Amino acid sequence: MVWKMDELSLFVPGFAARGSLYRPGLPNSWRALEPPPLGRTHGRFQVYRDWLVGVLADGGRPVRLAGHSMGAALAITAAADLPDLVEGLILFSPAGLPLSKPMLDSLLLLTLQALQGLYPAAEVAAVVTATIRHPWATYRLAREAHDLDLREEMGRVSAAGIPTLVVGCATDTLTTPAVCDAVARRLGGERRDVEGGGHMWMLSNWPEFQGILDR
Repeated sequence: MVWKMDELSLFVPGFAARGSLYRPGLPNSWRALEPPPLGRTHGRFQVYRDWLVGVLADGGRPVRLAGHSMGAALAITAAADLPDLVEGLILFSPAGLPLSKPMLDSLLLLTLQALQGLYPAAEVAAVVTATIRHPWATYRLAREAHDLDLREEMGRVSAAGIPTLVVGCATDTLTTPAVCDAVARRLGGERRDVEGGGHMWMLSNWPEFQGILDR
């Protein structure tokens, strides 16, 4: 795979999400990646990690890399594994340190948000279908994302001097501002917070999301 000039900025979706969920807020210079399906990964974080490393290695050119939640954790691992191919990171509400919020609480919140219409119907249908088809893979990936500990990888990213911005949300109860602070410190990166909207704040504030990526 050879990158086009307008594909030097890549966005990694969050847990169980498709790239299409984020495309409405991506600047023209960014491309949303489509992670492999649960049926192929069996819900193992390492498989997604290997996938992203393969994407960057196939491209063969340095990129700016951004991601949300588990996608941000994947971006951290890619920068740790291939620092010469990552020229900068923008991490939205990153996973990567063990989370304290119970998984059931997160599931209930996501269900409520879906019922309230926060997510496009096509995205809800895709997630529900994948979960029904691969329930154990969904659970395994949720558990692995919840318990991730990437402190060693964060140290490597910091040592490589990769410019990093960690963006949190003041009302996020999953990857809280405290979690984002800890990630930013370990990466030696900058910090920024948005005011409201919780873990999925960008879905109701595309202009601010786009402005951060355009920085």
